[in-house]
Amino acid sequence: MEMGLSLERRIQIGFGIAVAIIVAVGAAALRSTEATVSSARWVAHTLQVRAELEAGFADLIEAETGVRGYVITGDTTYLAPYHSARTTLHSRLAGLRDLTADNPAQQRRIDSLETLVATRLERLQWTIETRRTGGPAAAGPAVIGGRGKELIQRMHEVITRMEDDEGQLLAQRSATLQAKARLARLAAWTGALVALALAGLASVLVGREMAGRRFAEERLRLLVGSVRDYAIYMVDPAGYVRSWNAGAERIKGYTPPEILGQHFARFFTPEDVAAGRPAAVLHDAAAEGRYEEENWRVRKDGSRFWADVVITAVRDDRGALLGFAKVTRDLTERKRAEQALRASEERFRILAVTANDAILSADARGHITYFNPGAERIFGLTADEVIDRPLTTLMPERFREAHRAGLARYVATGEGRVIGKTVELAGRRKDGTEFPLELSLASWKHGADVAFTAIIRDITTRKAGEEQLRRYAVQLEAANQELEAFSYSVSHDLRAPLRSLDGFSQALLEDYHERLDDTGRDFLQRVRAASQRMATLIDDLLSLSRVTRGELQVGDVDLSALAAAVAADLHRSDQKRDVTFAIAPDLVARADPGLMRIVLQNLLGNAWKFTGKRSPAHVEFGVTAQDGRRAFFVRDDGAGFDMAYAAKLFGAFQRLHATTEFPGTGIGLATVQRIIHRHGGQVWAEGAPERGATFYFTL
Repeated sequence: MEMGLSLERRIQIGFGIAVAIIVAVGAAALRSTEATVSSARWVAHTLQVRAELEAGFADLIEAETGVRGYVITGDTTYLAPYHSARTTLHSRLAGLRDLTADNPAQQRRIDSLETLVATRLERLQWTIETRRTGGPAAAGPAVIGGRGKELIQRMHEVITRMEDDEGQLLAQRSATLQAKARLARLAAWTGALVALALAGLASVLVGREMAGRRFAEERLRLLVGSVRDYAIYMVDPAGYVRSWNAGAERIKGYTPPEILGQHFARFFTPEDVAAGRPAAVLHDAAAEGRYEEENWRVRKDGSRFWADVVITAVRDDRGALLGFAKVTRDLTERKRAEQALRASEERFRILAVTANDAILSADARGHITYFNPGAERIFGLTADEVIDRPLTTLMPERFREAHRAGLARYVATGEGRVIGKTVELAGRRKDGTEFPLELSLASWKHGADVAFTAIIRDITTRKAGEEQLRRYAVQLEAANQELEAFSYSVSHDLRAPLRSLDGFSQALLEDYHERLDDTGRDFLQRVRAASQRMATLIDDLLSLSRVTRGELQVGDVDLSALAAAVAADLHRSDQKRDVTFAIAPDLVARADPGLMRIVLQNLLGNAWKFTGKRSPAHVEFGVTAQDGRRAFFVRDDGAGFDMAYAAKLFGAFQRLHATTEFPGTGIGLATVQRIIHRHGGQVWAEGAPERGATFYFTL
């Protein structure tokens, strides 16, 4: 008898199969949900890694720019970004190491990045110290040498490779996320069918499945919403905004109520909108699946920012376009830092290119790595002719061996005899001719790498000038010796006949007075007066020659006290005269005391003399301001002079009055002028006939 399964058994088996199916579907759905959440977490993790990389690079660029600003201006406020970077970069790199702990390739790149960052910060610290101790001339060439730019380029390459790696991970994880989402949807549909077949039990299982899915989606929404460094939002196929995260609100300035349902073209610049860029980028994203660019975008307030934009087309399982996911990152600060760095490098390049001096750099082998136009002009060689050639190419043969030994000693021991100093050497031009030069040499060292920067000045003209000055000094010494010999001759050989002439004339007047008539006595008086004037003229000439030969003994001189002493002497010479001296107190100057006494004796003596026909008379000694300098003056109310003849006043033997009217030799003011000129000053006069005169001098 054929035994069949009972209905109850069949129901039990069917129920068991249904339960098994539901359990399998539930398990698959749960795994899909967990995988979806895990994929979303990894997407956010990748975005965070890229954000930390960009922030660290921006900190370093700002530090680089600040140091360059400090080198140019000497203003320490430019160093704030540098000090901040030293504080933050370590923690950023440590955070990156934790974030990429599961990626050995990234860990190796972080090792390289830490080394490069430490090297660059050390190089920046060296540049700061060089600028602080040696000034821009020492620090500027070190920056020009190109090492800093190479380090930045290497760091940028490492960061770019890390970002590319994270970008690939992001693409893979995004694809995984979409696949898991599709799997979750498939599981949901399967659960729904089972639920329809199994009624109440299936509905319970589907309800639980949907609740889990909603929970996962909410977690994903919260995760995306918590990202504030990136604007993450969705637009529909027509470009209208459908979702908006906190990062989008922070970067673009719109709140969700303000932007949801609005077209995303408002984020483009007016010129891009006019050119049809919004539609074009959506078309490219739909066609290629992904579109990425760096360009200007516009905030709510109308301000522009430099953005990195990634647009990904979102499609369903059948390939139908659902919309676009947009991720926007604000790169304005990095853009500004890069622009500032380029501007700084351009300023240094212009400095090197326009410098008259030769600026060149060399590596540890002593081979030339940089050769500016000034060096081309001085040595007669082009940069192409000397790059990667030894520095000895620019030296005379006799210096080359010493240079090689010195370079080897410095590389081996760090001992340099000319590093950080300015020395005079000889150079060799392309045509083989030698010329004197002045060399300032700087070096820096990082591990085994040593580089040198030299500033070379052609001092041929200066040396020729020094030689000419030496010849002039020899000629001047010979002329002074001749002048001293002449002075000796005048003092001894001319005075003796004059004394005899005066003495014999006086003897004739005294011994033969009764035998001479009035005419004879008058002739002898004239002879005596002429010989005495000649003796006075000789004394004045000797005084004039002495003031130009002696060495200045400069010190603080109380001019008021000197003037008072000269005035007292003048009063004692003729007590009958009614002359009032007004001398300003506390007039002190840096000068030679003996020579300043001669100046005041002549100027005050002239004032005394040329007020001889006025009673009472007034003479004043004081100070006034002249073109920002102190100008001392002697003023009187005497005979004065016509300004038309002012140019003749300070010439030797130049007189504006006859000796019968006012005695003198015409040497006094010439002596005054020579003394004032020896003190680096000027002397001039103002006056008017019968209204007095004022003589000014500066020191």
